[in-house]
Amino acid sequence: MPLHSHDPSPETIRLVACDVDGTLANPAGEISPYTRQVLCTLHSYGIEIALVTGLNPWVVRRYIAAIGPWMLAISLNGTFILRDDTITDRLLLDIDVARQATEVMVREGYVPLVFGEDLITRYLPASEEGMQEVRRLMEERPYQPYQQVDQATELFSVLPAQVSVCETLERAERLYSLLAHTLGTKAYVVLQPGTRSWVEVNHPRAHKHEALLHLAHYLGIDASEVLYFGDNLNDLPVFEPLPYTVAMANARPEVKARAWRHAPSNAEDGVARFLARFFALEGNTLPCGAG
Repeated sequence: MPLHSHDPSPETIRLVACDVDGTLANPAGEISPYTRQVLCTLHSYGIEIALVTGLNPWVVRRYIAAIGPWMLAISLNGTFILRDDTITDRLLLDIDVARQATEVMVREGYVPLVFGEDLITRYLPASEEGMQEVRRLMEERPYQPYQQVDQATELFSVLPAQVSVCETLERAERLYSLLAHTLGTKAYVVLQPGTRSWVEVNHPRAHKHEALLHLAHYLGIDASEVLYFGDNLNDLPVFEPLPYTVAMANARPEVKARAWRHAPSNAEDGVARFLARFFALEGNTLPCGAG
C-alpha cells in the first residue's frame, strides 16, 4: 500500500514492536536472516525493537537469542516484560481465579496447563483427548520444563502466571465461551485460533497494549512514536491507542480492517520488507554485530 503525506517520517518512529507468530516469524517459526539484518540495522540507528507476544519467556528467549540480546520483549500477553533478557515486570494471576479456571477445564474434559512464577508448566492429564495436543507441544519444546501432577492442588505449588489449554479450534472455542462467562472481569481470557488453538487465562491487566504502553513510557516514548505489527485477535486492542499499526497479509480480516497499513505476509519477510521500505534501508542493511 503506498505511503501518503500524512504518514509519519522515519525520524519520528522510536520503537518498532512486533507480534511473533504469524508476524515476525515465518511459518516455520523462524526469524529469517534478512529480518534479522533489518532489525539489527534499525537497532544500530538507535531505534528500540520489542517483541509483543502471547508466547512464554522460554520461547521468547529463543527469539531474543536469534536476533540480539538488546531485544525488548512482552511475554504471555503482558504477564512478563523482559529487558536485557531479564524479567523486570510481572502480573501474576489470582490463585483463586486460577483454581476456578482449572476446575472448569477438568470438569469439561480439558488438560489445564499452569505456567508458574518459577517458569515451570505444570499439567494435570485429566483427559486423554486433551493430552494428544499437549504431548505434541512438549515434543516441540524440549527446552521448556513441564511437570506432570496427580492432583489439581499440585498445579499451584507456586503462584500461577497463566492457566491455559492447547486444543483443536472447535474445542478451544467451546472452552473460551465457558471461561469468559464464568470468570467475567476477574481474568483476561484470550482465544488464540490457529493450527494449534489456545485458550489462555491471564491477570485482568495482562494485555499486550497495556504492557506496550507501560514499556514505551519507561523508555520515554510516546504512542505516536511506536510502529506496531500484528496479525491475530489479541493484537486488536493494541491497535486502539496506537496511530501507526500494520497488519500482515496473512492477518485475520478483523485485524486488517483496523490497521493503518498492510505488509506482505510473514512467509515473505513482511515486517522486514515494510521496515526496509519505510526507513529506506534497501541495500543498506547491516549484519548483526556491525555498526
